[in-house]
Amino acid sequence: MAVWIDENGVLVRPPEGASIEDSPLRTMDISGFPDEIRQIMEEVKKIPGDPLAYRAAIVDWAEKGAASRYALSPDEVVARSQPRPIESAQAAACFELGQELWHRGAKEDAVPWWREAHRLCPENWTYKRQAWTFVTTQEGQPPDLLQPPNDVYEGSWYADVVRLGGGEKYVNAPDL
Repeated sequence: MAVWIDENGVLVRPPEGASIEDSPLRTMDISGFPDEIRQIMEEVKKIPGDPLAYRAAIVDWAEKGAASRYALSPDEVVARSQPRPIESAQAAACFELGQELWHRGAKEDAVPWWREAHRLCPENWTYKRQAWTFVTTQEGQPPDLLQPPNDVYEGSWYADVVRLGGGEKYVNAPDL
């Protein structure tokens, strides 16, 4: 997720799912992968993005400042921003309560708060991925990025991506 903020602290681009480097996952040959992994990777490859264009837009903005065609006026930023219903604020509070409990060692107490964040804001991948990762990653191991179905939370990364429209809908891609 990226936002652009100018030297005066003014937001000149709203939150967008963007990157300045292409992921090697997009070009990886997945033909020999097991079906479950191949299906997940097919959705990953559908995630929108044009890192070279986004990088060029940042360079243009750095060179031209407010005169860059990529720097938006405050009214344009507001118009492009996604509406935030009350459920989004409630979900954020639930997620943070879960985080605090988890970090204090009350791991089981965190789960209901994260479930509620998922219910209130089902399109928020940060809430889901954090909770799924804690459940599916073995102690002392690197994070389990596949985030398969589990007994603690409904869904999984793949099932939820497909249910919410596929990899094409995974991020709010920049409109350059």
